[in-house]
Amino acid sequence: FSIEHLNDFIESGQPTDELAAIIGNIEARGLGDFIKIDYRIIRGLAYYTGPVYEAFDKRGKFRAIAGGGRYDHLVKLVSGGKSDLPALGFGMGDVVLAELLKDRGLVPPLGQALEAYVQIDDESLRDASLGLVQQLRQGGLATEYPLLKTKPDKQLKRALELKAKWLITLQDTNQATVKNLETRKEQTCPASRIAANLSETA
Repeated sequence: FSIEHLNDFIESGQPTDELAAIIGNIEARGLGDFIKIDYRIIRGLAYYTGPVYEAFDKRGKFRAIAGGGRYDHLVKLVSGGKSDLPALGFGMGDVVLAELLKDRGLVPPLGQALEAYVQIDDESLRDASLGLVQQLRQGGLATEYPLLKTKPDKQLKRALELKAKWLITLQDTNQATVKNLETRKEQTCPASRIAANLSETA
């Protein structure tokens, strides 16, 4: 075996049996066009135990967006031998991804106007309030809430700073007050209807 043989093997791009099995699985999913063997890729010799990979944009304009592979004994290494599990994963570069999105004109508009601020006056209703936050967000409404226990006046101040249109406060698990911070009008309605009602008026 010589350096020449090694170079020929690298240049050929022919898969080993292990890579052939992986590629066959990927091709069976209709994703074969996204795979190219490159034996020049080297990552983390200290802990990778199998195939490694890097992900690039199809035009090849940027450096690797993500990379990873197999590291079966890494858990054993970091746990001091207490546990040993097969593992694989990847790391992603946010800077490269941001540049790619800019290049493709896919950066979403920032500074979306806040539509709702869910005020939590009663900490016993925090879980129910978080459920309401989730409903509002799923309804497409930009929604914020206090992460920590905060006085109501400070919550109102925060809602105004964020230019929220609606201030919503659960009175109990079934009823809530909805205040329009632009008109100062306030109404009480069933908590289950808030997301649908505000989505219709947004």
